[in-house]
Amino acid sequence: MKPSSQPEDHASRIDHLENFDNAELPKAIDKAFASGEAVQMRSELDDMPGFKAVRVYWRISLICMLGAFAAALDGYQVSIASSIVSNKGFISQMSGGGTKLNPTYVAVWGGMLSTGQLVGVGFLQLVTDRLGRKVAMHITWLTLCVSVALESAASNWLYWLFAKLIGGAGLGMMQATYPLYIAEQSPTQIRGFLTASYMFWYVAAQIFAPLALRQLALTNPYDFKIPIYTQWGMLGILLIINIFLPESPWWLVERTKYDKAEKVLASTHKGVPGYEVKNELAIIIATVEHERLVAAETKNPLIQIFKGTNLWRLFIAFWPKAMQQLAGQSVTNNYGTYFFQLAGNSSPFTVTIILAVCQLAGVLSSSLVTDKLGRRWLVLGLFGAGTLAVLGIGILGSFDYQSEQLGSVLVFFACVSNFGVIGGAGIAYSYVAEIPNQRLRARTAAVALMGSYCLGLTFNYTVPLMLEVWSVRTGYFFGATGAISCIIGWFVLPEIARRTSAEIDEMFEDKIAPRKFRKHVTRVQIFLEEKGTMERIPGEERV
Repeated sequence: MKPSSQPEDHASRIDHLENFDNAELPKAIDKAFASGEAVQMRSELDDMPGFKAVRVYWRISLICMLGAFAAALDGYQVSIASSIVSNKGFISQMSGGGTKLNPTYVAVWGGMLSTGQLVGVGFLQLVTDRLGRKVAMHITWLTLCVSVALESAASNWLYWLFAKLIGGAGLGMMQATYPLYIAEQSPTQIRGFLTASYMFWYVAAQIFAPLALRQLALTNPYDFKIPIYTQWGMLGILLIINIFLPESPWWLVERTKYDKAEKVLASTHKGVPGYEVKNELAIIIATVEHERLVAAETKNPLIQIFKGTNLWRLFIAFWPKAMQQLAGQSVTNNYGTYFFQLAGNSSPFTVTIILAVCQLAGVLSSSLVTDKLGRRWLVLGLFGAGTLAVLGIGILGSFDYQSEQLGSVLVFFACVSNFGVIGGAGIAYSYVAEIPNQRLRARTAAVALMGSYCLGLTFNYTVPLMLEVWSVRTGYFFGATGAISCIIGWFVLPEIARRTSAEIDEMFEDKIAPRKFRKHVTRVQIFLEEKGTMERIPGEERV
């Protein structure tokens, strides 16, 4: 936001919003920007304490939690892909009656999953921008239905490969749509908590796949179809949720559907004390209009992403997701069961469940404190802990790690790795959804995720081969890459907790160093403080 040429002319500021029709608001706001007048771009309610906000904004919190539940299917599918490779029936079916899977098959399946994510995100970002978040949700659901149908019918490794491609596309679409939707719907002071709830459901669902396969291993070790069939029930729940969820008011404002945006805000914030729908709508419109004025010289959104400040924001949105891959997620999470099977553990399914509980604890604890402690230090601390743990795993590989004593230490390091990496992954989605400006949010988030999927594609293909050759010593490699990623993260990751989109825009436009975001006072904040001071002065004295 440009500095006002009349910062003290409070009478010139836009007031009495109830006198404006929704269609007139953008014109009034544009006129105010053009003349240098101050415009409110942060709500008075944004300073409400976090836990109180969850209670007061219970409707919108419920909506975001329902949207986050989509991640349960995401996590379940990924967990099935990593756990089912140890099922005797699956091994027999996919190896043509053998007792051991070809490591190349395992690597190609993982690589194809990431390839599908890449394709899905690239396609859906066009739909998300043009047709809306809800349409994108329905396309995601349909893609996942096709994927589960193919998995249910797969009879050899090639069919399973094709099912993983379609499933990856669906998962990529989901990850590019739902966290973005949640961030747009969430109140500022609890946006991190609600966005991270996507990762909570993702991890919670990952517990059930190994549990189901473990039970089958005891009762019917050659039956691997039942866990696949259970996904149909989750898809049914997801369809109901998609129908129930309202469209994002930010996208509606982007498309100049102001009346619909006002109706959504009125219904989702019904009963919130002090919530003035017209005022909140004007804040959204002002943020979007300001971004349009700044980007007026470049009309192609895809070109804008790779120019100037937007390119810098793209890199920042991408980097936490890159840190997630570079800190060794593929070793102890994506291929956790396969890793412990090669490490000589007698009960890889049990260890997988233990690791899933550690992941759940990591993402739950990080989501609860992210809005209070901030995103930056949590990301650096959690990924840093995961990096040290995976390095410890590599060091153990230089000794007799299959002994009972060192085997227990190996599981401990894997628990710490999962706690840190998955806890940090929940906050990584916040960076993907919050760092881009509103006009480019969907496309920037999609490109950032595509970058992380390229890393995932690389590691999903190479990690099984690394484990086959290096076994536990693979930890050395990810210890080094994780350390490098954390050092870079210290320089590039800003603090964005409890900041509105307008404030984040302003700090990037003013080229504030990322490490100084936390203490920087924005003009958006100053305006709100001045407005509060003026409102406390009696009318005659104000004149």
